[in-house]
Amino acid sequence: MNADRGRTVNSVYIDASADAIWWYVATAEGWKHFLSDIATFSGAQPEIAQGDELTLVIGELTNRAVCAECVKPELIRFDERYTSILPDGSLWEYNLRTSFAFEPIGCGTCTRVTVTVEGYTEDETMQWVRECGETGWRQSLFHLKNTIELGLDLRNSIFNYPRLGVMNYTATAAQLEEQGLAGAGIRGNFIATVYPNSPASRAGLHGGVIVTSLGGMPVPTYHDFVKALSRFYGTNAPADIVFYERGERHAVTADLTYDDQFTGMIDPNEVSLDEISVKRRKLSAVKEQE
Repeated sequence: MNADRGRTVNSVYIDASADAIWWYVATAEGWKHFLSDIATFSGAQPEIAQGDELTLVIGELTNRAVCAECVKPELIRFDERYTSILPDGSLWEYNLRTSFAFEPIGCGTCTRVTVTVEGYTEDETMQWVRECGETGWRQSLFHLKNTIELGLDLRNSIFNYPRLGVMNYTATAAQLEEQGLAGAGIRGNFIATVYPNSPASRAGLHGGVIVTSLGGMPVPTYHDFVKALSRFYGTNAPADIVFYERGERHAVTADLTYDDQFTGMIDPNEVSLDEISVKRRKLSAVKEQE
């Protein structure tokens, strides 16, 4: 497998010392300050140590992690077991290893923080998770920088962009070839799943097509797809979508949604994840019967 498909690497420069930034990823309280809705760990001390178990709940996503390595304030690494609730209420579990490296810049008042995530496989859903995770860490590190440097909590603005209600990822060369797009130099996002009762479903999209344009913006990669959706944040404008099916070009319009079934922006302090899963399964079952 191509090494790039087995891991992701994201970095950000933050105007703070490594010691100051360390608190955010090495304590439960720190995680809650910039990313997690719920954070608990098994350690007796405020800071996480090697061997400690950490549980993070971020919206519909649960991460049960064990600290595998801890060298303050240079490196902390976690072996992780994720459980995600999908829009149809089904659960998806997978394992990853995530490390945070801290590199002082200059006299140490600026630090480069690098997040490396390893363990992705060629499984289709895992490649979707990889692209989601890479974009997610771009967003999360940007938010960490804002939290530390400006004291701003922008979680809702950064993560709560409107959704189409699909499982998508950057189309592979084989998928582009199958649709007759490779020779024309056209790239796009392969739609693996269209969830019931979603904007995509109502617009007539279905699994197996390749979306090449969203809101007038080319979407050759997953990251571009997310950026195109994010441009609709705060608006109620419909999204024009261009896609290819069996080599033929089609165009539809979809009304995007902020429904937490598709954004994942739930508050696990207010409603349990089991309740969310049951509710989504019921909604999906009703839609399938219609």
